[in-house]
Amino acid sequence: MSALFAQQQALLQQQLHVLTRIESGLRYSLERLPKALAPSDLDNAEVLERLASINDRYTKLQDQLSAALRHAHAMIGERYRGFADVIDWAVRQDLIEQAEVWMELRALRNRLTHDYDLEAAAMPEVLQAIREATEILAGVIMRLRSLGRRLGLLPANPPAP
Repeated sequence: MSALFAQQQALLQQQLHVLTRIESGLRYSLERLPKALAPSDLDNAEVLERLASINDRYTKLQDQLSAALRHAHAMIGERYRGFADVIDWAVRQDLIEQAEVWMELRALRNRLTHDYDLEAAAMPEVLQAIREATEILAGVIMRLRSLGRRLGLLPANPPAP
């Protein structure tokens, strides 16, 4: 195995480690929110900080997973003309159920990134979407790790974190 490929394996391993850490932080923030948000909760600085943290962590999780998928795709030498090629590959590898699912996850990320002042009435719906999306992304991460081991994209003896 070449030194370059070993570096690529180590990078994918690191990306997966970062994804696990971000996912854990996102789950932690989601669990610390009140079960049902009242409009008055949006005046509470602690709740607002958690909402900002959830927004940031979900966006990072989705962005970092995109990078890890692109990296794994490149490691196996697949053709790349655009990210749609990566998503098609991820669907063929059963990492993602359908391309449309990924587009919905990305649309949520874009909504969180660009809608700075979500209406209070929309928060329960948005939080539920984030919870569901987090479960989907966690599954993609788990399947990407498994695929990486199966295809030799991860080090045989990864260093301890």
